[in-house]
Amino acid sequence: MSLFWTLFAFRYLRTIVGVSVYTTIKPKPIQNPPTYSGKDVTVVIPTTFKCPPELIECLRSITASSPFEILIVTSNANVEILSSYAHEKGFTVTVLGVEKLNKREQILKALPNVATPITVLADDDVFWPVKFLDTLLAVFEDPKCGAGGPLQRVKRNTNPDVWNFLGIGYLERRVFNNLATNAIDGSISTLSGRTAAYRTEIIQTEEFATYFLNDNWNGRKVHIGDDKCLTRYVYNHGWNIVIQPDPRSTIETTVEPDMKGYLNQCMRWARGHWQGNIAVMKTTDYWYKRHIWGRGLYYIYIGQFQTPALLVDGLLFYTLSYALSNASWHTACLAYAALGSWIIFTKLVKLIPHFWKYPSDMKFIPHSIAFSYFHGIINLYSLWTLGAAGWGSQNLSELEKKRDITASKNAAQ
Repeated sequence: MSLFWTLFAFRYLRTIVGVSVYTTIKPKPIQNPPTYSGKDVTVVIPTTFKCPPELIECLRSITASSPFEILIVTSNANVEILSSYAHEKGFTVTVLGVEKLNKREQILKALPNVATPITVLADDDVFWPVKFLDTLLAVFEDPKCGAGGPLQRVKRNTNPDVWNFLGIGYLERRVFNNLATNAIDGSISTLSGRTAAYRTEIIQTEEFATYFLNDNWNGRKVHIGDDKCLTRYVYNHGWNIVIQPDPRSTIETTVEPDMKGYLNQCMRWARGHWQGNIAVMKTTDYWYKRHIWGRGLYYIYIGQFQTPALLVDGLLFYTLSYALSNASWHTACLAYAALGSWIIFTKLVKLIPHFWKYPSDMKFIPHSIAFSYFHGIINLYSLWTLGAAGWGSQNLSELEKKRDITASKNAAQ
């Protein structure tokens, strides 16, 4: 029985502690007057300009928070088109260009133009709530905070299909985990690049530009994991990263709408996860020196090896059956039922807030459980193919070409 309980603790201690912490998290208060406001913020948006109407919706939500300036970076071929398109829609933005679409190069293109103490990096498919910056900037009341991020959720379709729901579930679990570790000891696996705020002094240096642009995997430059690299750089320079758990800081985003796109996206996320965590373990020491629970010995870096879930859960049932070899049939059935119920509960507990708000989505519970096991296969395959450093869900060479956005203009009316 000791083998079973050891494996059980290895598998589920972080879930038990995470749930306990999650229920006690409190928002960072907004000071009056605040140290920083929208006038202290420049927003940088690297974009492929793949979906112009979505970009316009993104800009509407961002401008509502009244940042000092918005810098958009796209391919050289589309600078004039995007600039005219944005100005026609009533937005005052500066559009910059790069020869090749690469999120890291796009960010670095914009940084020399930032003249505010806070830089917010935002994807082109995020949607901010009203007065978002007022809430997010509260994290910088702590002078040791070098970067901060918001809560996130996937934009729920009016009639969600299974892929929309799986995206929702993925991000709900991700936010849950990040909040838990960040609240315990200030740790976080990745400060998501969907929207993240940084002290400009940290990332507006030649040292950072060199580090960021030359990030590599076994000597080969990588084009994914930019947010992992940023997270590593901030921690490695002694700064803290803080997540603002205030519900008013919740941004919305989108995921790929079909099976092929979503699975490619999951593969890219999984490769970025492995590459980023292994890079931390190989090149830094903060992961085991600064925070034993979060970045160090358990939640993130040991916990990442709890995959595939089907294997670990199978081992739990096997060790339990071995421990119950002399138990009665009735006792064994109760024990198996209890373990099975517990496993199902742990796969759904992080989605309870979503189900509370949208009970009709409970019809996707079987899909969610099945995909959680399938995702273990994705994790293993991504680990086996870490050398594939491309952007699996985007055809960047096509998106670099000059766009005809006549149809998009009509759609965004």
